Amino acid sequence: MPDQTPLDFNPPEVIGVEDPDIDPDGHIPQELLLTGIDVVVPLWPDHATDPGDRDLLTVYFELPGQPIVEIQTVITPADIKSEFIVHIDAVYLQLNGIGQLWYQVMDTADNPSPSKPRNLTIDHTPIPRELEEPRFFDANINGYLSCSTQPPLWEGIRVRIPPLMGYQREDRLELFWRAYPASWNASGLEYTRARKKFTPRVLSNTDISSGYEEVVLPYDVHVKPLVTEASATLQYRIYRGRKLIGVSKVALVKIDRIISGEPLPCGP
Repeated sequence: MPDQTPLDFNPPEVIGVEDPDIDPDGHIPQELLLTGIDVVVPLWPDHATDPGDRDLLTVYFELPGQPIVEIQTVITPADIKSEFIVHIDAVYLQLNGIGQLWYQVMDTADNPSPSKPRNLTIDHTPIPRELEEPRFFDANINGYLSCSTQPPLWEGIRVRIPPLMGYQREDRLELFWRAYPASWNASGLEYTRARKKFTPRVLSNTDISSGYEEVVLPYDVHVKPLVTEASATLQYRIYRGRKLIGVSKVALVKIDRIISGEPLPCGP
């Protein structure tokens, strides 16, 4: 890298952590707190190209309560690639708090060029996993959907997400439907082709205070394979950025589309 005015790079990316424009606090998913994080540094302009030259890449992570982490990598012309992955071990992610991550490139003439810093949040707090389950609007008192259900099953299965007090506007809810064609209690093999992941919903103040509704459709894909002595489940997860912050109990519904004495199940 030739002698030059120091550059000012964008903050580094971290694999598995949302970009700062989505999650300014940079919550690290709990699974990464156990394995460590991989920092992505794109190749900088005017990198070392001549024999004998080298660039020195240093990734820094500063978290209150522990010594600053400095990971240095010598980059020669033979090492040049489009980006560099630098691993920060989980041993440096044990304390809860908000840290800062940045990097610096020093050229052969020892001119330093730093990046802007970004926040990373470490939180080992256990995730609530007993949030109120979704509700199946039209299931009977025994938890069944059948040929007598109104509106009929082929018009979609109506479900309701409960109020989400304690969560925040802009948190994201992901809802999952799973189908079990040979079990009343979702204990058999799942029919994965009938699985549905609803479009993630960014929560509004109304969603938080009152809940909201969804419909399981299309019928042919997600409901029709469930004929007799079948069941399905719903469960939701709530995220703040990439950080999982809540998991609901599993809601179960039993499904039977057989009418006694009829040769075929009800429905199209």
